[in-house]
Amino acid sequence: MSGGGPGPVYVEGRIGLRGLAGLYAEAFGRLRRSAHLRASYLFWIALGLVLTEAFSVSVAHLQSTDTERWAAAAALGWWLFPSLVLAGGAALLVTPAGERIDYIGVPNGLTALRAYSCLPLLLTATLSTPGRSGFVIWSTTGGLIGLLDFADGFIARRVGPLTELGRALDPAMDSLFFGTAAIGNVLLGIIPRWLMALLLFRYLAPLLATPVVFLAGRRPELVYTVWGRRNTAFTGVVLFVLMLVRAFYGPVDAVAIAIGVPLLGTTTVLHFIALAERTYHAPVVRERRRPD
Repeated sequence: MSGGGPGPVYVEGRIGLRGLAGLYAEAFGRLRRSAHLRASYLFWIALGLVLTEAFSVSVAHLQSTDTERWAAAAALGWWLFPSLVLAGGAALLVTPAGERIDYIGVPNGLTALRAYSCLPLLLTATLSTPGRSGFVIWSTTGGLIGLLDFADGFIARRVGPLTELGRALDPAMDSLFFGTAAIGNVLLGIIPRWLMALLLFRYLAPLLATPVVFLAGRRPELVYTVWGRRNTAFTGVVLFVLMLVRAFYGPVDAVAIAIGVPLLGTTTVLHFIALAERTYHAPVVRERRRPD
């Protein structure tokens, strides 16, 4: 027995035994064999390219023409990262019933679009723009993109497809998007620094800890906890309220303490307790030794 949890089990999952290289080998094999899957993948990464480049260059244009050039180059470099993640995710296009599907699907595509938007949003928060245009662009586009977090889950549950890719991709992209939101919001004066630190810890700590947990042989489910979902919903509410306070030059620090501590502080602690319990009780993967 290990730590009071269940005894060691032997799991022959793709990621557990074959590793990342095996995952991508399977993904590229599926993309090579299925024209429909390739078309679906190319559609979403093309849409991501348009979003990343158009958004980045438009914001950079408000500063200078020279800024447009390096913003376009940075956007192209960033676009490659979510595209590569989505390519590897082709191996995880499997429904809970074990059925393989040959398309990315709207829920997974919308999740990827949130990842593509992260660099343009950071540019919006960091570049020098006339008047309050940076704040206005951030508040409108950032808020709309943030709503995709609720849209992709709703579509997955009501329309489908529900896949292993979605279960793994959605929490990871939430970590990336809300980490970006935390940094951008503090740069624009929408939230105080302590709240940025709380948000970064809440969203990035589980993501960074995942490889350590897997190396330790644990295989917890890579899905939301109940308190994690509630915390994400409360995060959207708190950021929206503080954005309105900042828009009308209100007391951001006081309001952040009044609503951020009870809503986000409490649910973050409960979320991490749930993650710790899930990891503690997760199966332990041990590879079988090959016979000599």
